Formats: sequence, structure tokens, C-alpha cells
Amino acid sequence: MKRISRISALMLAFLMTVMLICPVRADAAQSESYVTGDDNYRQPVPECYVVTDIINNLRGFEDKNGTFRKPQDLFIDDNDFIYVVDTGNKRIVKMNPDFETVATFKGPGKAFANPQGIFVDDDGDMYVADTENNRIVHMDPEGALVEEFVNPESELDTGAVFTPTKLVVTQTGYIYTVKGENIMAIDGNNGFRGFYGQTNIGYDLAEALFRMFASERQKAVHTKKLAASYINLTYGKDGMIYATSMEREEGEIKKLNSIGTNIYRKYKTVGNSLRNPITDFIENKLLKTVVAGQSFKFGEYFDDDGNYIEPVFVDVCVDNNGIVTVVEQLNGKVYQYDQDGRMLVAFGGLGEKNGTFTRPSAIDVDSKGRLYVLDQINNNIQVFEPTEFIQYIHDATSAYNNGDYARSYELWNTVLSIDENYTLAHVGIARAYYKQQQYKDAMEESKIVDDRDVYTMAFDEYKYEVLRAHFFPIILTAVIIIVAVLLFIGWFHRFGTKKYWEFIEHRKPKMSIGDGLTYCFYAIFHPVDAMEGIKYNRDRLNTAVPIIIFVTAFVVRIAYLYVVHFPLASIETEDINPWFEMVKLLIVPLSWIPASFMATSISGGESKVKEITFASAISLVPFIVINVPLMFLSNIMSKSQRSWYGVFSTLAYIGLFLILLIAMMVLNNYTFGKTIGMMFVAAFLMLVLWLVMLLCYVLSGRVIQFVMSIIEEFRINFL
Repeated sequence: MKRISRISALMLAFLMTVMLICPVRADAAQSESYVTGDDNYRQPVPECYVVTDIINNLRGFEDKNGTFRKPQDLFIDDNDFIYVVDTGNKRIVKMNPDFETVATFKGPGKAFANPQGIFVDDDGDMYVADTENNRIVHMDPEGALVEEFVNPESELDTGAVFTPTKLVVTQTGYIYTVKGENIMAIDGNNGFRGFYGQTNIGYDLAEALFRMFASERQKAVHTKKLAASYINLTYGKDGMIYATSMEREEGEIKKLNSIGTNIYRKYKTVGNSLRNPITDFIENKLLKTVVAGQSFKFGEYFDDDGNYIEPVFVDVCVDNNGIVTVVEQLNGKVYQYDQDGRMLVAFGGLGEKNGTFTRPSAIDVDSKGRLYVLDQINNNIQVFEPTEFIQYIHDATSAYNNGDYARSYELWNTVLSIDENYTLAHVGIARAYYKQQQYKDAMEESKIVDDRDVYTMAFDEYKYEVLRAHFFPIILTAVIIIVAVLLFIGWFHRFGTKKYWEFIEHRKPKMSIGDGLTYCFYAIFHPVDAMEGIKYNRDRLNTAVPIIIFVTAFVVRIAYLYVVHFPLASIETEDINPWFEMVKLLIVPLSWIPASFMATSISGGESKVKEITFASAISLVPFIVINVPLMFLSNIMSKSQRSWYGVFSTLAYIGLFLILLIAMMVLNNYTFGKTIGMMFVAAFLMLVLWLVMLLCYVLSGRVIQFVMSIIEEFRINFL
């Protein structure tokens, strides 16, 4: 027994020794994969990448420093040779496609000092950002010095210190290196060729006014507003420079053309829905509701624990199919996008197991589509092999980009056969339908996954097809409808005028409901006269009329949400909350009633609650009149006509404001100047009312929670 125990102990010791000496491999080790939509919901997808190897030492190479130390950059050339900027050991490590180290370079002329980046051209020449030596070193494949690039001379202020970190070399021979909020271009003669691709600063009214009125001394001590800094960059096969930055307005990931303009997907130009400023603020800033077509974000703004973060994409790479992959440092995630900025997959995370990272610092991709992620804390490289699932996605994307739409359609259907919930497959199929001029199929497919952009493209083409095929009947129908609407408006104006004078001349002792509704709609044509009629006949007003108007406006709002055309919808139908919509619509006119009464009561006003209520109801009439036809008219419009659509939608809120303004002036016999002042006072009181109601809501919730906890405590202890 003792002999067996000794043998077991020896075997265990041998196995532990082998595990420490031999390179760690992780065949079939997996990392959870998912995609996110505009609502930031994580949709799990089949595994897309599998960790097949972990490189944590210099395999097959004798060196006293056999492991990496704080590596900062990674580059894979066209022959799949791997170059690691081993910053802590002040060297460049070159490995062959079998991950065996073939050479190390510690710097020609003088030793590297804190090297941060590397680029290798088609000839195998290396360009190293030797940061603390303030130079870029050009070496041949054997490591011999070819030339050095230092701070280029220029009439412009290029900065006192030249500390290159990340760089690329284009086919023109220009070197592009990250320099703060810019990318500096240097030619082959060490000449300064300008700054490239400065990130957007944005317009700041306060800053503009300061520059306009401040003295020279104030300007001298004023802190200059700088653009967001670049982090990293790479050079794509398409001749574009792909870069990551800290820029939060346009987007952290950029694709820069030859003049430095970002042509990649931007935050402010894609997915913006059509809302007025008031509801946009309420929906997005206060209540965080899910809004149809809202702007997307690169990466994620919440980590796995739900904590808010602002992504820091430390590196970016682009494969032969144009697939863009970035690695984020704060949550350790790898995100992959197509050429349109649509997320294909996300995986990784912070942790110690295979497929997760401690502090990723670089990423690159080889000719086989394998991803290499460098970790500067774990001092290793994890190699990710693409699975069949993600390969189908890449092939489908590549086929579409190459114009083979039939092949793309087949591949996307294969993806759906594996995962029917992969939304981007429906988008790919819709786009393939669109390119094959099957517009109705494209519309149906894009509607499945709420893709309003593809739907709009297909709908516009389908609409023009129908218009060309039935031009004269459509034009004739449009003319008939327009004439009928004009005749109805003329008739209603005459009818409303008649009812108005009947009310003014006291032909009836009290306003009927029908006359009251007619009066409210007539007020659109003659708001001043209507307010004067209310002022001098307040005792004859029918209090049921405002209630009916409020209810009608609410019904119109709900109907609008269900009838409005898909690409112009401001909220998904399954997310409609009638109570929230009621509050959002009626909070202004209803809170205006007490606010206006309180404001006018302390400043010599003459209006009473009854007439203010009536006027407040009238302010919603433009909303009803505009939105009833607009909800149906929207079905021949799309996002491409959103400017016109937005104008009509905004007119309803402009009408509301103007009617309240006229009511304030006429009902209280104010001058125009005093009316404006009292409008501000009433608006302030409305804000106070909202804050009080919000406070009451929060406190009541706390009280209810406290009472429920007492009841629960009593139930546990005494029942």
C-alpha cells in the first residue's frame, strides 16, 4: 500500500510538472456569445468562437525572459507571422504561424524604451513606436535599422513632445500615428503631412459667447476645449484606416477615408426616430422607455453587474471580409461588427477562465479568421477559432458585399436554421430581397426584426413601382381627396361661424355639448374671438366639453400609435403603456390649469378656473386635427420623408403653445409683454407642481413599502 501511495504521489508530481512546463492548451474551451439590440437586451446566440490555444511563453526559443511582461500591442502579417510588443521586456517577439518564437528584437542603434505599437508591411519590414525614445523605428525583417522617424518639423504646432504609441503605414508610404485628438501623418522623408481625422468637438453656445465677449486676458487663462482622443488604429484591406477613440457623440469606432472623414455608422445619423423635443426628453431622459428606432451604441454602456461604463475600445482589427472586431478594456468584451456597423456577436468578459481576460490590450486576426487577444496582466495571448455558426455569418456578409445576393440569402437561411432568433439573419435576408428587387418580401422580413432602415428602402422602391403602374388613378384619387378636404374645411368654417354667433348672441341659455365641440374646433380659425367669447360667457360654458376633448385627444393618441406607419412609429406597439401615454399627453394642459390660475391671481388676472379649463382643452384641438389625418397619411410615407412628417407633428405642439398664450392674454386682458412674463411664471409653477407630484409619488411608494413590510413582519412573527 505504501508503495502504491509513493507511485501515486510521483505520478501526481509528474503531472503537475508537465502542466507547469508545457504550454497550456484549451481545446473546446468556450466563451458565452450574444448580440445586443438598440434596447441593450442581450440575446444569447450559439457559440461563435472557441479558445484553441493560450500562448504565454516563447515556445521553442531560448531566452532568459521566456515569458511576456506587460505586452501592449499585437500584429499579424499577411503570412500569419505574429509580432508582439513585449513592453515590459523592451523587445519585439516574432512568432511563426505555429506559435513558435523565431526571433526577438530589442532595438537597433539603441535599446527600445517602453515600446507601445508595431506595424509590419507586405515586405516584412517592421515599424515600431519606440515611445520613450521619441521615435518610430523602421527595421528590416532581420531587425536591422532602416531609418528613424522623429518629431517632424512644421510651421504648425505639432506638439513639443513626440511620443508615438500606435501606428499604421499605408500603401502610399505615409505613417499615421495616434497623437491625442488627432492622427499625425508623416511621409517617408520624415516630413509632417498634417493632422488627420480630428474627432468632433461639437458646438457649445456658452463657449462661443465666451470667445465673443471675453477679454484677451480671460481667453489666455481659459481652458481650451479639446476633442476626444484616439486610442488605436489599424489599416484595412480596403485602404481605409479604422480607429477607436473616446468620442461619445459620433461614435467610438471610426472608418476614415483618404481625407480623414468618418464614413462608418454614426450615433446621430442612424436610427433617430421622429419625436418633438418635449416627448424626446421625457421618453429618453426621464422614463427610459423603449423607443422604436432609437440610436444605437457601439459596445455596451453597462457591464455584467449592471454598472454604468463608457466603453474604452483599446484595439481594432479588420479581416479579409471587412469584419470589424474591437476589444473593450473595462468589461473585457470582444465586439464584432459588419461594414454597416451592425453587431454580429459579442463574447468574452473579465475573469480567470479561458475565454475571459484580466486586462486586454490588443487584438488582431489572421488569414484563417482566428482572433488573437493580448492580455497585459495575464501576459498571454488567447487564440479564438471561429465556429461554423459565425463562419456562416461572415460568409453571408461577404457574399452580400461582393454582390452575390442569392448566395447571401442561402447562407442567412442556414444561419436561421441554426438559430431562429438571430435577428441579423432576418436583416440580411431582407437586404438580399431588396437587392433582388423583391420589395414586398424585403418589407415583411425587415418588419420581423423592426429594422426600419431596410424597410424604408424597400418601401420607397415599392411605392414608386405602384405609382408608375397606377399613376393616373392615384393622382385622380389624390386630387379628389384634396378637393373634398378643402370643401369640408370651407363648410365647417361656415358652420362653426354660425354656431359661434349663436353662442355669442345668447340664442341658447347654455352651451350644448355639440355646440361646445364645434366651438372648440372653430377656435382654430379664430382663437382670439373664441377666447373673448369664453371670457364674456363663462357662466354659459358646458363643463362636459373639456372632458370630452381630453378623452378624445387620449383616444387619438392611442389610435395613432397603432395606426402610424411602421418606419415612423415612435414606440413599439408591444411597449405601449396607455397610462404613460395619458400622462405624457395631458400633463401640460392639465397642470396648466392650476398653474395659470395661481399665476394670474397674484398679478391682477381676471380668468377663472372654468374658463382656463375650457381654453386648456381647446389647446389640444390642433393635436386632434393634425394627428387624425396624419396617422393615415403616414402609411404612404417613410423615414425618407421624416422631415416633412416631423414638421406636421411639431405643428400640434406649436398650436398648443399659441392657444395657451392667446388664452393668457385675452382672458386676463394683459398686454403682450406682460403675457410673456406670466407665461414664464406659469411654466415655473408647472415645474413646481410636477416636482411636488413626483415627490408625493415617491413618498407614497415608500409609505406603502413600509406598511407592507410591517404587515409581512407581523405575519411572520404572529400568524
